Amino acid sequence: MSKENTGAVRISEDVITSIAANAINEIKGVENIRSDYGFIRNFFVKTNPVSVKADGDVVEISADVVLKQGYSAVLTSEKIQNAVKSEVQSATGITVSRVNVNVSGISFEKK
Repeated sequence: MSKENTGAVRISEDVITSIAANAINEIKGVENIRSDYGFIRNFFVKTNPVSVKADGDVVEISADVVLKQGYSAVLTSEKIQNAVKSEVQSATGITVSRVNVNVSGISFEKK
């Protein structure tokens, strides 16, 4: 039985961004996904806290996150990297070369 070429499949970078954001939000210790560089900069500079850079059939994902107080930045970032890589690759079949995590803030509980 021969395989027919039925057409191309292209997965939008927005889809990859959504999958990555969802994976990040599932990690214990993540307060939110956003840059925390100050109100003025965030107001005037509209950037997506999760970005995807494609290079052929491989993508590199970067994310700005705010963590909750009391969680290790290193351990939580490693969990984010593993979850994002696993979720994106299993959902899309696209190879993730790197997941860069920028911890842009810590959220302190108000008492």
